[in-house]
Amino acid sequence: MDAVDRVIWILPFLALLDVISTFYAASLGYSLAKYNWELFAYLFVGAGSIYVYPYAIIYLAIVVGVAYALLYIKNRKLRPSHTPDKVIFLVLVGVIFYIYMRVTAAFLMNFFLPTIIERGTNMLELVLLIYVGSALSLGFYLWDTVLSWVRRIESEKKE
Repeated sequence: MDAVDRVIWILPFLALLDVISTFYAASLGYSLAKYNWELFAYLFVGAGSIYVYPYAIIYLAIVVGVAYALLYIKNRKLRPSHTPDKVIFLVLVGVIFYIYMRVTAAFLMNFFLPTIIERGTNMLELVLLIYVGSALSLGFYLWDTVLSWVRRIESEKKE
């Protein structure tokens, strides 16, 4: 299991943290319609109190399904010797980056929402900072794996 696989397996746990932190922020009485625009919070606000738990289960099932699909595509379908697979691999890494950034920002914003509101912090700037920080940390973590995959392609083409 390489670094890309590990990050894919982290995505469902981050989604679970997103659900827990959304319930936490809602239990404190903060209006998620006003302060949060992430996916689960949007579903939470739209559903009302009756259908929240089924939406949480559906949301988590979707994230687990996406993670499984990404793992399946990466490990079963992609071959390093084919050039189109190189592009698909880079798109797959981009999808991982996008999901990771969105779910991490949702979790952190929900969890620290009381402190953010007390201090009057600009939420858009904070979200952008979380996006940049999570993208940089994930980029540093995946850099060697992506480069080794590309080098393996080049070495297989020479042989």
